[in-house]
Amino acid sequence: MERNDNTLDIKSLFFKLLRKWYWFVLGLFISGILCLFYFLSTTDKYAVNSRIMIRKEKNMGQFSGTEMLSAMGLGSNNKVVDDEIAILTSRDVISQVIQELDIQSEYRVRKGLRWRGQYPNPDFRVHYPEQFLDTMRQKVQIKFSVNKSGYKLKVKYGMFTHSSHRLTTLAEPVQTCIGELRIIPMTELKTGKHYRVYTSPMLPLSTKYNTRVKANKLKKESNVINISTVTDMPEREVDFIKKEIEIYNRSAVEDKNMMASNTAAFIDERLRLIEEELSVSEKQVQEYKQQNHLTDLALETGMYLAESKEYRKRILELETQTNLLEFIREFLQDEKNADKLIPANIGIADEAMVSLIGSYNGGLLSKMRLERSATESNPMLVQMNTELRLTRENILATIRSVLNTIAIAKRDLNTQYGITDKNVDAVPQKEREFVEIKRSQMLKEQLYLLLYQKREENAILLASTVMPARIVDVAKPNPIRVSPKLKMLGLIWLVLGLGFPLLCIYVYDIFNDKIESEDEYKHIVKLPYAGVLVQNHHGGFVAVKDGVNSVSAELFRSLRSNLRFLLPAGTKNPVVVVTSSVSGEGKSYVAANLAISLALLKKKVALVGLDIRKPMMSEYLQLSSSGCLTSYLSDEAYKVDDLIVPYDALPNLHLLPAGAVPPNPGELILSERLDELFAELRKRYDYIIIDSAPVELVGDTFMLSRLADMTLFVSRIKVTTREMLANLHQYAEQKRLKNVACVLNGVKSARAGYGYGL
Repeated sequence: MERNDNTLDIKSLFFKLLRKWYWFVLGLFISGILCLFYFLSTTDKYAVNSRIMIRKEKNMGQFSGTEMLSAMGLGSNNKVVDDEIAILTSRDVISQVIQELDIQSEYRVRKGLRWRGQYPNPDFRVHYPEQFLDTMRQKVQIKFSVNKSGYKLKVKYGMFTHSSHRLTTLAEPVQTCIGELRIIPMTELKTGKHYRVYTSPMLPLSTKYNTRVKANKLKKESNVINISTVTDMPEREVDFIKKEIEIYNRSAVEDKNMMASNTAAFIDERLRLIEEELSVSEKQVQEYKQQNHLTDLALETGMYLAESKEYRKRILELETQTNLLEFIREFLQDEKNADKLIPANIGIADEAMVSLIGSYNGGLLSKMRLERSATESNPMLVQMNTELRLTRENILATIRSVLNTIAIAKRDLNTQYGITDKNVDAVPQKEREFVEIKRSQMLKEQLYLLLYQKREENAILLASTVMPARIVDVAKPNPIRVSPKLKMLGLIWLVLGLGFPLLCIYVYDIFNDKIESEDEYKHIVKLPYAGVLVQNHHGGFVAVKDGVNSVSAELFRSLRSNLRFLLPAGTKNPVVVVTSSVSGEGKSYVAANLAISLALLKKKVALVGLDIRKPMMSEYLQLSSSGCLTSYLSDEAYKVDDLIVPYDALPNLHLLPAGAVPPNPGELILSERLDELFAELRKRYDYIIIDSAPVELVGDTFMLSRLADMTLFVSRIKVTTREMLANLHQYAEQKRLKNVACVLNGVKSARAGYGYGL
């Protein structure tokens, strides 16, 4: 029978858990031990923080499109900060920090249950074989201890390679599974000390630091970056963050100076060439004027040249761009410049070209940084070389495209200029030749002035030593411990100490189908309730005796009283069948003690043992005779008086033990001799109590239902299952058992409601 009430009975649940209080005490004790062990074995961790501000660099004499949008409130150039965060936390920078601080190896010493880090001055240092740190592929763990007889060394490389060594001196190197090691004491090594050294390959170690050291913007639109980490070695992390900022600034300055130096060399070379060409052009102007006796041609030709002035200006600008692009193309086609930065900020007007040059220079700088720590066969370096080559070819293609565009524009302008030039045909040929010479001279002069200006701007940039990252807050540890937190451990102690037993009880209840308490039994059983019996702690089968006031005796007296009310009205000389679901629930115990309790009222009582398949009454009551009830049922020679065995302690109680186990118990129970026997017993006795067989095992009890006036169904805590109780309801509904009343056995004495002893 399924439970028909899904509501949660808080009170019943509370008392159910209260009865298992020792589970929670044990859970709290074990969780307390675990939390205490965790607290004593976990090294204290502290937060380390630093803040830097990224300075924005402004282009000399230029106003970028991003800055223009930001000034109009339409955009933000804060993406620069995100890029700088990526550079600051890159594996390249972190690897340089690890190398310069020499923290690829982590030294720890045991103090109590904790392994405390030693930085910057460990008690000893491990010297690995040459080139080992650069070629190692797995983590190295070294256990080192000092004892009275010397030193003990264990080396583990990866998961499967290890070796152990006992040393008497540290003066000589040790041949281990990873090669020759040297232990160099930095101070006196005391007896009883235990150390551990962890050395990791550079790539996973830099990835670990990249994950642990966080860099984030302080606010969304802020240029301030907050660098933070949590560690049990705050001194090391303080130095790490300081060195990280230092390397970031140093690399940025080196990149800027390298670009500025290359640009300066390029401009100086071009200035020298333009200066020579300008000198030649000026000399041509001078010689032409001397040969043709010219003074001020502007006054003579101004009227004709006014119209073509604008065309000439635009042609001049295109010529300038053409020369600059030719200079860049010559620079790129020169194999000597293959690994040099392309000059930037020299006045190229095409934005796509400027963007490509900037991308190429950025990629080349990244390649240079990678070459410091990588070999030529490094896949990333090979990929970067390919990308740079493609970008260089793209720049050359773009130069060709832009030159073609300029050539088309020049042709158009020259056409327009030719129209206006017809007006100059009237001017003497000498004047026209002079204009051509003068135009060439002006072109070279303008280009010379432009390059000179760029040289000065580049010199100012080269002289600037302002660091890109300004330290706002110096790296320092927070004195408040981050972990382990006592409040959190206390919460874990309570949750684990109370939650785990609760989970165990819940899982136990899921898989346990047996009745655990009187409340649960009453909640499930919807049949008349005759009484409750406590656990029999005395070990004796007979609990009811004259003059005994134990809890068991009083409960049997209460059962006796309830029996009178549960019997159908007007029943005389009632027959009560005592049965149960399975063996071990106490039906024989209940039947015998109920009969004794009734006999103590001076009632004539017969206790009939009809569990003829497994007769135990004679053994339980220690009778001298095992009875002959089965013989009576099968042999008419036996009389009723032959069955009766007097009970010595009570003259009003007569016993009818089953006797020998028959081969046909079912037929005997259905025999007319049994009906005749009970008809005779009703005449002689006030009460007839039948100790019957369990209903779940055999069907004998159902056959006896024809003789009974009432059925006492005995259940026992932690023996009877919920399924058995569901079957009991079916038996009652199907009238297979007559007038069923329930008795619960095995309840603890405290639950029975008595306050005095057994």
